[in-house]
Amino acid sequence: MITDAHIHFWRLARGDNVALNQSMAAIYRDLEPDDLRPRLKAAGVDRIVVVQAAETLAETLFTAGLARKFPWIAGIVAWIDPASAAVDEEAATLSLLPMVKAVRPVKDDNRSIAWMLDARNATGWKALCEFGLSLDILVQNWQELPLATALAKHSSGLSIVLNHCGKPDIANGQFEPWASYIKELAGLPNVSCKLSGLMNCAAPGATARDIEPYARQILASFGPRRVMWASDWPPLNLASDYATWWQLSKELLAPLSYQDRNDVLSGTAERVYRLKT
Repeated sequence: MITDAHIHFWRLARGDNVALNQSMAAIYRDLEPDDLRPRLKAAGVDRIVVVQAAETLAETLFTAGLARKFPWIAGIVAWIDPASAAVDEEAATLSLLPMVKAVRPVKDDNRSIAWMLDARNATGWKALCEFGLSLDILVQNWQELPLATALAKHSSGLSIVLNHCGKPDIANGQFEPWASYIKELAGLPNVSCKLSGLMNCAAPGATARDIEPYARQILASFGPRRVMWASDWPPLNLASDYATWWQLSKELLAPLSYQDRNDVLSGTAERVYRLKT
């Protein structure tokens, strides 16, 4: 069983995918399950987790509808506003949808995550714990990783998933202090990490050699049981393609034991997102 733990879908006419624009020519079009399925088959990927791509609750209904039609959508990471006056009720409703496993609160595409430390979000974080929803964190600037660490320390009862390895600056060879920030965050037992997004952080034409030090740091810091493999398709297409990332991933994971590879390729996502076996 192989799980891709981070996929996005969108239908532009719905009107709420505001982070997309025409300059993103490779992905500025409708991208839905039928577009992805041949790539999954070629890589031998069995199931996926779909992550919010719009800052609306309405998008969750759209994605849940897709999951009803395509059973290989095993889980959904929805959007929520943790400071909403109705966050208790909204989290309760999301928890009633069996495919919704987590939420990813995003504001202004999370150009900064400083907003997540606002005390007004406390009720929201409590609601996620109460209704059994994990929290995905999108960090767009690796220098803000200490903010993610602060949030994770303050919400120790909340299962947190760092997206895209915290977006290291691979293109410019910036390893430290990103690596130290990752080690500190990984020291918190309630945090796991997605091995994804690295091609978008690297220079064009990046190879396994370019990516490997960053992947190694993630695996060494979190351990395979807290790392989950993902593609971040279709944003991946801005830098590479599904087949290339899958081949690179196999090279990066080759030194691991059979069990450790299984954890990264499915076991961690299965545990953290409580996916059906």
